Amino acid sequence: MGGSMSCSCKENSSFSRRHEIHIVPQVLEVHVPRGCKWVSGLYKLVDDAKANRYPLWKSVDADIFIYSMNNGRWGIGAHQEKAQGFDTETAYVFNDTPHEGLMPHHLMGGWMHSRPAWTPDEGIKCREVDVSVVLERADEKRKHKVPRQPPKIMQQAAAKQQAVNEAASDDKSDEKLEEELAKKLEV
Repeated sequence: MGGSMSCSCKENSSFSRRHEIHIVPQVLEVHVPRGCKWVSGLYKLVDDAKANRYPLWKSVDADIFIYSMNNGRWGIGAHQEKAQGFDTETAYVFNDTPHEGLMPHHLMGGWMHSRPAWTPDEGIKCREVDVSVVLERADEKRKHKVPRQPPKIMQQAAAKQQAVNEAASDDKSDEKLEEELAKKLEV
């Protein structure tokens, strides 16, 4: 797939296959059908960032990451792991196979989720996707975005202005105008 880059691992790494990693995907897609379903989605490579000397990907939708745990396995975790600099063996989802330099999408099986307990799940998939998929999904989100309701203060200001305009067109006393205005602002 397009958009990949190369990366080499240090020979003294206990997790390395002692060769170059030839393809580091720009975008990975994770599907978790059971358990921690909310980690499913697209993950973009974080430029100039590593987790335990390996590439790091961040979800395009949340503060969730795919990272190499300090035990040489790929994990998917969040802000707790980030706060520890990914120097951890914790994750919501992880692959039980030591990766030895293989990227997450090249590991076959072995994925587990933590809901309700550590459970092997052959349905968990990680695959490389083209960068254009991220752009397409962003366009879809923009098209289906529900317009926000104006803040209440803006609604009140509009009601006040409308009341002032209506009052100006009528010949009412100032007291009567203030009463009507107060009623409209209560709504």
